[in-house]
Amino acid sequence: MGVVFQNSAFINEEDLIIKSSNRAFNYGDGFFETIKIINCKPFNFSAHYNRYLFACSVLKLKNTETEKSLLALILELVKQNKMLNGSVKIHISRSEGGKYLPHSASSEILISANNGVGFEQNIPISLCVFSDEVKTKGKLSNVKSVNASVSVVGAIYAKEFGFGGAILLNIDANYIETTNSNIFILKEGKIYTPPLADGCVDGTMRNWVLSQESVIEKSINQIDIEGADEVFISNAISGIIAVEVVSIESTQIYANEFAQNLQEKLINLSLGL
Repeated sequence: MGVVFQNSAFINEEDLIIKSSNRAFNYGDGFFETIKIINCKPFNFSAHYNRYLFACSVLKLKNTETEKSLLALILELVKQNKMLNGSVKIHISRSEGGKYLPHSASSEILISANNGVGFEQNIPISLCVFSDEVKTKGKLSNVKSVNASVSVVGAIYAKEFGFGGAILLNIDANYIETTNSNIFILKEGKIYTPPLADGCVDGTMRNWVLSQESVIEKSINQIDIEGADEVFISNAISGIIAVEVVSIESTQIYANEFAQNLQEKLINLSLGL
């Protein structure tokens, strides 16, 4: 076990104590950020910090960390864990007290680290569509909330039927994201992705794709998925993942050249860190 940072100190993970009164545990009152570490440095950190600020605003939590101070904590944690490549996870929960109405806007922080690899070419995956539960449209759906029940049951559903993940729907039955990634389609040379207003997570890798390519933000439905030339997904840890198959009413098979080229661009960029 390694070193974690909790509130004001670096401690051994085996000494970590989470109280039964923790509000993330009791009410899902908190959020998290998972950040890729490459060559001892956090990748795309400013995008993560901007989402961190956004989550604090949405959940009405006081922010005590500047971008500089949070980066310093992460770099020190990476150093203490002797990490080269991997990820760190920032857990933010509201300070204890109260029930549904909290007593405070202050927060507690926990940062953990996990060894891993840098970006590499991913094996194309298959997706199904999960429609038993849907996501709402609103700012709460844009943050990485610790309340991720729709993604959890969607991932279980996908595994039960032999798929690598599931596409999630919003209350309008639009296709907004997958259980762990943002989603994009390529049609006749144009890239499309759902807008944040549809209820998808404001993904940091999604933002990277938008900064690198000309992307049209529009609501995506079943017809769009069935008619796409390529489908790919993105997340902070794996980067860009081509989708080979989507099972809707029938099985759709897609090319993956664009997604693999975009992932290669990401790999080459990260090698410069």
